[in-house]
Amino acid sequence: MEWLSSFYAIGIVLLLCLGPLMLLVGIAVYLKKLQARSRTTPLRADLLRPAGFTLQKQIDELQSDLMLCFITIPVMTTLTPLLLLMQEHFFDKKSNLTTWVMLSCIAGIAVGYYIWKALKIVKQLGHLRLGYACEMAVGQELEQIVRPDERPYRVFHDIPFESFNVDHLIVTPSGVFVIETKGRSKPINSGNKQFKVRLEGDALHFPNHVERAPLEQTRRNVQSVRKWLCDATGFDVPVSGILVLPGWYIERKQRSVDPFVMNATELTKQLPKLHAGALEAGQVKAVAHQVTQRVRDVDRERVL
Repeated sequence: MEWLSSFYAIGIVLLLCLGPLMLLVGIAVYLKKLQARSRTTPLRADLLRPAGFTLQKQIDELQSDLMLCFITIPVMTTLTPLLLLMQEHFFDKKSNLTTWVMLSCIAGIAVGYYIWKALKIVKQLGHLRLGYACEMAVGQELEQIVRPDERPYRVFHDIPFESFNVDHLIVTPSGVFVIETKGRSKPINSGNKQFKVRLEGDALHFPNHVERAPLEQTRRNVQSVRKWLCDATGFDVPVSGILVLPGWYIERKQRSVDPFVMNATELTKQLPKLHAGALEAGQVKAVAHQVTQRVRDVDRERVL
């Protein structure tokens, strides 16, 4: 039966084209469910929306649609010849010119649709990225109202270095503080969420494992920032590190000063009390200027 051989050929082609992708999606969904049963987020409250949050979500959705187009177009261009060649090879059914032309036209229409859709998405992304960049710019200007240049505290985010980034950096009259944030999910042991991490023996003792690398990384970042700022400003800049573990209760069995270790709630309360050194108003301004020059590197033309 010719229709049955065609049905088998279609099934084989779809299995070859979509089988690996569906297998990958299945494995990813299974691993996500497995992780959800054994671990939970350390955050105890939802986050505030940053500037341009809605536009960023729309950009992410459109980028997913664009990726689907990029996957579909080559699949559709190879589906028709692969289908006909498999029918000929495995089922000894040769297709005539009319069949080739008809299926090629159908595939051409489908490919044309996805090309049109991809071009439409690219145009929409251009508008959304421009709007997102402008919302971010306005948000940064509004931050100057609550954090003007003459205020003692200056906050910067995602400061790039040669082989790493500093998550946050705060310039104050009491010194410069390098903040490293580590997100660690909370394990669920015997149905109970574990929420304590013990600082002891220069290590972080989580419920199911021990880590030293975050402490060492924070110290390395502090050394790099101190060297850079001293070279850039021409005077000694006192720099200390803060390791932040959002959502965890810190049980301290040793003095926490190198670096300071705390959760996000403690950070806002303890930061005004921390002391790395002393900076005069002019020095605070000089340090903040150097950091500003380093982080002002988002190309405004990139959004067009």
